[in-house]
Amino acid sequence: MNVDNINKLLNLQLTALTKLQTLLIDELSLLKNRDLSSLEAQTHEKEKSLTSINQLDQAISQHTTLKDLQKEPLFHNKVGQIIELFKNCKEQNEINGQIINNSQISINRFKNMLQKSITNNSMTYDDKGKTNINVRSIGIKA
Repeated sequence: MNVDNINKLLNLQLTALTKLQTLLIDELSLLKNRDLSSLEAQTHEKEKSLTSINQLDQAISQHTTLKDLQKEPLFHNKVGQIIELFKNCKEQNEINGQIINNSQISINRFKNMLQKSITNNSMTYDDKGKTNINVRSIGIKA
């Protein structure tokens, strides 16, 4: 077990997970503000961060196992911090996912209401190309 190499990889993993946690917290703010243009860039950064974390995991696993790292007093605290950051990121990602899911449900409801409204109305165009919506008669005569 190369202690210096593993220590370097664990430090990189801590940095990458801290960055991911920050990205997830920022993503929550963007979701709340419905800032879709920034959200797209944020998603790209999150994917890059996840790829980096995965690559670091694979590099660490080539040297040792998680159980061995947890047993080693030199790495015990650092591995505990990494595991805690993983849990925090997972929880934050689930919260963000729930917000996205709720937004999708709201959009679908609005879409259905709009489609229902359109079926009760007819849209036509006037001689200038502007849309006009005419309410269909429902059979009541005044």
